Amino acid sequence: MYIDAHAHLDQFKENIGTALKIINGERILTLGCSMDIASYRFTKEISSSSEFIIPAFGIHPWKAAENLDMLGECDKLISEAACIGEIGLDFYWDTNKENYPAQYEVFEHMLDRCRLYGKVSNIHTKGAENDVLRLLKSYNVISPIIHWYSGEIDILKKMIDLGCSFTVSVDAGISKATRELIKLVPSELLLTETDGPNSLVWINGKYGYPDEVKNIVRSIAEIKNTEVEKMRDIINSNFIKKLNLFKERKE
Repeated sequence: MYIDAHAHLDQFKENIGTALKIINGERILTLGCSMDIASYRFTKEISSSSEFIIPAFGIHPWKAAENLDMLGECDKLISEAACIGEIGLDFYWDTNKENYPAQYEVFEHMLDRCRLYGKVSNIHTKGAENDVLRLLKSYNVISPIIHWYSGEIDILKKMIDLGCSFTVSVDAGISKATRELIKLVPSELLLTETDGPNSLVWINGKYGYPDEVKNIVRSIAEIKNTEVEKMRDIINSNFIKKLNLFKERKE
């Protein structure tokens, strides 16, 4: 079984039927991350069509300012979701510094509730890696998943020491930074992700469907100098352990 530990299924829009057919046919265990309440409810609804989709609830940093007044409503969704994501900070793509206080407030609220409910988080760090690391330590959250990390190596090493897992995305066979991450991160902390259909468009101009995760596993296996099937099984085991962690914490 292949693992997609960070996917935005709502972004498939009119192509969602094709995406679901691939997920079910290829048995791709998929963590469906959300940007806000609406996208979480969409993913939760379509999860009824697939045993391989696990809905995750979060408020993306790009959506933080417009969702500040909804944090009370978020608490119920945090308590019910299998994982909390996508959450985090973004000081790279979001260049409007007026949004940063809202990003902090939403992220810290989510981390506080992750600690309260024993939830694993799925975290965006772009341009704010050091602040994310500081807050992860401050809130002492369990076993975070770091989504598509592209920051400094010294912070990466500190996150590894903290026990974070790292999703490798669709640039695995292209990006020198991602190649370096794959080399540095222990295999037991690696996961795979597709992010969304437009992520591959950004990389090579092609629309990305869920089975792109196979190419990511092949790239990781090549860099780690191991067999593809073995790497697929390692990543599967890594994710299943997190699912068990979700279950134990929930109980």
